[in-house]
Amino acid sequence: MEPETKDFWKYLFTPESIAVIGASNTPGSWGNNALKGLLNLKGRRIYPVNPNSDEILGIRAYRSVTDIPDAVDLAVIVVGAPLVPGVLRECVSKAVRTAVVISAGFGETGEAGRKLETELVEIARRGGLRFIGPNSMGHADTRSQLSTFGQTWEMPRGPAAVLAQSGNMCLKIVHNLTTAGVAFSKYISTGNEADLHMEDYLEYLADDDDTKIIAAYIEGLREGRRFMRLAGEITTRKPVVVVKAGSTEASARAVMSHTGALAGSDAVYDAAFRQSGVIRVDDDDELCDVVYALLNCPLPRSNRVGILSIGGGPGALTAEACEKEGLAIGSLEEATLKKMDKYLPPRWPRRNPVDMAGPSIAEFSAIADLLMALLEDTGIDAVFLLAPIVMDRDLLANRMGLNDAQIMAHRQKEEKNLKLISEKSEKYGKPVILLWQSRDFNPDPTVSALFRREKVIIQGNARRAAKLMRYLTWYHRYLDAIAGK
Repeated sequence: MEPETKDFWKYLFTPESIAVIGASNTPGSWGNNALKGLLNLKGRRIYPVNPNSDEILGIRAYRSVTDIPDAVDLAVIVVGAPLVPGVLRECVSKAVRTAVVISAGFGETGEAGRKLETELVEIARRGGLRFIGPNSMGHADTRSQLSTFGQTWEMPRGPAAVLAQSGNMCLKIVHNLTTAGVAFSKYISTGNEADLHMEDYLEYLADDDDTKIIAAYIEGLREGRRFMRLAGEITTRKPVVVVKAGSTEASARAVMSHTGALAGSDAVYDAAFRQSGVIRVDDDDELCDVVYALLNCPLPRSNRVGILSIGGGPGALTAEACEKEGLAIGSLEEATLKKMDKYLPPRWPRRNPVDMAGPSIAEFSAIADLLMALLEDTGIDAVFLLAPIVMDRDLLANRMGLNDAQIMAHRQKEEKNLKLISEKSEKYGKPVILLWQSRDFNPDPTVSALFRREKVIIQGNARRAAKLMRYLTWYHRYLDAIAGK
């Protein structure tokens, strides 16, 4: 379903005027949240529409969209499902170009809902109107500071776009990536995709200068061949990372009742994704890991990893996790072994994984030099670091006995080391993944800010870190194959 004209995208993402149809004074309602968010993100004309209210949130309300005296670029529809066809007809009569239908109760509910959904498409097609949804939670564009999700805060601009056939998954992915320090170009809850399909958004984002990477939560594709064709063209210049639900019988049933999508054969999806260069991950946590890594570290040239561990046990578990994911434990060059001999006790095993043999806190200063030696080794393509390159303030104060001035000086040295690691990682084209030695990564705020600023890739366990490296390695090999290398 390729649209005949692309003009509608500017009305969808950069509207000058918006009607909220179903706007409400009831706190917490969809109509209240959507209106409140749009009013807070200033810079455009907002018109509440509700036949039962003269004023909403202190603004004059209109009985119908047709009563609004000015042109309307975008309608946000939050009325009950049976009322939506009539509202859409009024939008067509008003020459509204685009809409986002938040209302649910359509194709996801059964045959009656599917008929209602088909009616929406027929009305929109006859009137030249394009819409998101129904059963959407909204959409956002950070360049124009537009959000129909009900957000009331300014959105920082960034390179990531999110497409999701689930509103809750869309917001969860956005939240988790935001927490990690990733900002967005756009994010869209595509809903039932009665009119605009996943493929339409993908085609648009392919040429969107603000978007450098695309993440998607998919339950089913309505135009699978078109999706794969587009993805094959896009993934050579913009990574596409996907979570595909519906691989089991129970999840396929859940998908059908959620957005009315047909999950389809998982094996077919898997093969098609691989063929078109799409990085398919298993869950939304992995999606966030891969997106963050793709934005912040180089791709490994091959699958040979180096492991630098504070002790033997963590190194052994990491080596096992890597090999289970198809990664190879690289052999160290003799020059690398000699460099490490300068910093490690004679009892170290002189092989990869590099066991630091339980150094004291006072000996941690050697970690950066050992890591540099691994990055310089031509037989290593990526490094896993299982040692505290940065220490929490409490550790510095209580176990090392440093005062405030000494802690500040120590932190400056750590910052210098992190910056050097980041520079060397980029220079040699080798990602570095830090495995934090605790179940929950909760260092003091200054450490968190430092890691984000220096774009450190952090994982909580070896299995998750190894899977991340497998995804990155696979994507690099795909790009090499496409380029004929």
